[in-house]
Amino acid sequence: MIKRLCCITGGYGRLGKDMAKAFVAGDFDVLITGRDAEKLEEAAGEIGCDHYMFDVTKEEQGEQLKTYIRGKYNKLDVLINNAGIMRSRPVPRMNPSLFLSVLKTNLYGPFLSAHIMFPLLKKSKNAMIINICSTSAHRADAGMSAYSASKFGLLGFTESLRKEMRQYNIRVSSISPSSIEFDDGPLSGKGIALKGKDVAEAAVFLANSHGRALYRDLEIWATNP
Repeated sequence: MIKRLCCITGGYGRLGKDMAKAFVAGDFDVLITGRDAEKLEEAAGEIGCDHYMFDVTKEEQGEQLKTYIRGKYNKLDVLINNAGIMRSRPVPRMNPSLFLSVLKTNLYGPFLSAHIMFPLLKKSKNAMIINICSTSAHRADAGMSAYSASKFGLLGFTESLRKEMRQYNIRVSSISPSSIEFDDGPLSGKGIALKGKDVAEAAVFLANSHGRALYRDLEIWATNP
């Protein structure tokens, strides 16, 4: 039986690796991408998955990735736009080029990935795009103007893309987690933040849900932070 293929951008980061491991455990073929070849190869070896270098702000690299996927897998079933950066500075002290770099990675990157991978997603019988947003896509804090702007924008982009893709039976959802920790501490109790595995489990749930069901946004909070 041919496995479904999940492509995760920013796949060598801590959240990216947690999601990749969850999809491998869920019997998916997994392809992680990133812009640092050494970190990407190391992460793929740890996870046991495929990898391909792709900076989400580079259109040429995205086209090369599409050619690679088409040649090896023929189609793409799940695209997870996970690559992102956070830069926290008040507006008076933020360099304009830094502000633009956050928007380019966090907002333009998901657009570019969805735009380029659309023909491969159309070939799937149960295709899905999952954009990793944040609770910062729903409420902003001082000092977080660039990150909040990028995530508010990503949530709006997700809403528009969702309406465009329904006619092709491609589902588009987002996950908006609060702060994430990546240790193996207690599972519940006062002061316990979300774990990367919580977000990974949510992503696998969305990908495995029936094609007839369209989830808009999963906002995930820590129970008792």
